[in-house]
Amino acid sequence: MKKYLVLLIALSFVLSACASSAKQASSIEVSNAWVRTVGGMQSKEASTSATGMQPKEGAGPATGAFMVIKNNSDATDKLIKAESDVAKMVQIHLSEVDANGVSSMHEVDGVDIPAGGSAELKPGSYHVMLIGLQQDIKEGDTVSITLTFQNAGKVTVEAPVKTP
Repeated sequence: MKKYLVLLIALSFVLSACASSAKQASSIEVSNAWVRTVGGMQSKEASTSATGMQPKEGAGPATGAFMVIKNNSDATDKLIKAESDVAKMVQIHLSEVDANGVSSMHEVDGVDIPAGGSAELKPGSYHVMLIGLQQDIKEGDTVSITLTFQNAGKVTVEAPVKTP
C-alpha cells in the first residue's frame, strides 16, 4: 500500500510540473503576424521599403515582421530575442519620429508585454527586423520566427508574407 502511495505522490509531482510548464508556454499568444514583402535582393530600394528605414551599410536586404503579442499571465513578460533562418541577423527594433519630424530606427533590448495585456509590433513602432535576408521574401511565402520571452520561453510563429 505504501508503494502505491509513494507512486501516487510522485506522479502528482510530475503532473503538477507538466501542468505548470504548459501553462507558462501558453501564457503568450501571438496573432496577426506578418512579414513585409521584399523582392529583388540586389535592390537597395527593397531594403529601404521594408520599414521605411535604410539598414546599416553592408547589412544586406532587410524587412520587418509585425504582430500582436498577448500576455495571458499575471506577470509582465518581455520579448528579448527573435530568430529566423531567412536572415543572417534578427533584431528587435523601434522606429520613432522626433520633435523635428526626423525618423530613426534603432535596436532595443526588448519589448515589455504587460500582465494581462498586449503589445503590438507594427510599422513605425516596435517590430522584428530581419537583416541580411538569405532569400527573396515574396507575397504568399511564410516565414518562421522564433520569439524568446523572459518568462514564457520560446514561441515559434509562422508569419505570412504580405504587401501592405
